[in-house]
Amino acid sequence: MYAAYLDELGAPEAIRYGELPDPVPGPTDVLVDVLATTVNPVDTFVRSGKWRTPLSFPFVVSRDLVGVVASASPGAPGFAVGDWVWANSLGHAGRQGAAAQRAVVPAERLYHLPPGVDPTDAVAVAHPAGTAYLGLFTHGRVRAGETVLVAGAAGNVGSAMVAMAVDAGARVITTSSVRDIGYCRSLGAAAAFDYADPLLSSALRAECPQGIDVWLDNAGRNDLSSAVDLMAFRGRIVLLAGLDTRPVLPAGALYLKDGTVTGFTISRANVAELAEAARVINRLLKAGTLRPRTKEAVPLSAMAEAHRRLEQGLLHGKRLVVGTGRFDDEGNRPAMTSSIVDTSPLFELSADIRVDATPEQIYAVVSDLGRSGEWSPECQGGEWITGEPSQVGSVFRGENLRSEDVVGWAPLVRGTWHTESRVIAAEPGRTFRWMMLSYASEDQESVWGFDIRAEAGGSVLTHHFRMGTATAGIHKIVADLSEADRRRFVADWTAKLEQDLADTLKRLKDVIEHQG
Repeated sequence: MYAAYLDELGAPEAIRYGELPDPVPGPTDVLVDVLATTVNPVDTFVRSGKWRTPLSFPFVVSRDLVGVVASASPGAPGFAVGDWVWANSLGHAGRQGAAAQRAVVPAERLYHLPPGVDPTDAVAVAHPAGTAYLGLFTHGRVRAGETVLVAGAAGNVGSAMVAMAVDAGARVITTSSVRDIGYCRSLGAAAAFDYADPLLSSALRAECPQGIDVWLDNAGRNDLSSAVDLMAFRGRIVLLAGLDTRPVLPAGALYLKDGTVTGFTISRANVAELAEAARVINRLLKAGTLRPRTKEAVPLSAMAEAHRRLEQGLLHGKRLVVGTGRFDDEGNRPAMTSSIVDTSPLFELSADIRVDATPEQIYAVVSDLGRSGEWSPECQGGEWITGEPSQVGSVFRGENLRSEDVVGWAPLVRGTWHTESRVIAAEPGRTFRWMMLSYASEDQESVWGFDIRAEAGGSVLTHHFRMGTATAGIHKIVADLSEADRRRFVADWTAKLEQDLADTLKRLKDVIEHQG
């Protein structure tokens, strides 16, 4: 088999690419044909010797893998040849790594991949999401209703933390570079701030007057003075990055608040903790809630360059998916997804525009769905049928009109038809979102929304749409289409949605700036 491995510790150039004997599984191990691996900061620490851990040479690098079971030993019940699986705790404590065409994985460290999940998405999030879960819940003990601050929220671990904390019912505040604020809000952050803002502490205090319950710093700055100052009673600070930092701890202020500071690394998590995290990761992967921001495919032979790029800070949230070539050679990669419409998310788009108005003025318009005929390409307006207008939980019945030339070849509903949607987020001056309901009035993973943020002299309005899994309507449209035409439809509908977002924003800008 081919592998990326070390004969000695050192710089990225110490990583070699070549043939090694196939590994031999033990009585409780599973042999996996590896589709892909990736590279994490801890991989560079182990390679360089910065993090000392037992290993033997030649040492195969990398923690994470996704692949297919080649064989399962008698002591590995629950796994069968052909099963899709993933792992995120190899390459440490005497275990050989994942950067090879075949790898041996202890059964207790291996997890099934849910049907329909893109294997490369899974391997891209496996390690960051595992770290995020441990930080939030194992060590941070986050509970629903608590305020959680995620510093460095746009990175791989940080973005997984935001998604997981929101899913758990926490109120999430983020800090990131200014260019990533919109991305953080798209993950569900209730408020997002520029970490370089000289008035950041004041802004956080105003946003969190009762204090911050859990502070997690993925950026590795570890500003304990600010964290303790902004901490709520019995707050928790969780440290997981910044290996070389030496911050000052204001001990008196910490103990007067009954506060705690905890450090951890995923490498020391036990198998029960990792399995607990894996169950949540699989659920969120299946739901489409957990996904990499961007991916780049590179070959196994480029592992040394992948380490170099990571160490030099050249990736900015991008995950390198390192293909092993195992299935390229054999031409027999098992199918995971029977149709493109099983992809999750099926659609995910956003666009923004600058508007010369305050966030409050913009919110007053975009939250008034009864006026949507003034800006929507298809919705002609409608009425609120339950609840108070524009409030969370209220249901809106919209009247829609679609012309014959919209993706004209596809069997779409045309002319006039009606839809119902339920408001799921309504924060004046910030966010307004609604979920489309099925004809049986059931929730669907089809969410439209607007986010607003103030900018000098005006505001930036972001319009977004996400369909996590195909709705009943989409399934009806593609039911009689060939797979080739299904792919054509998804591509054409994506282009249509992109144009709709852009047209809506332009019309809204005109309506808002010229009203009254």
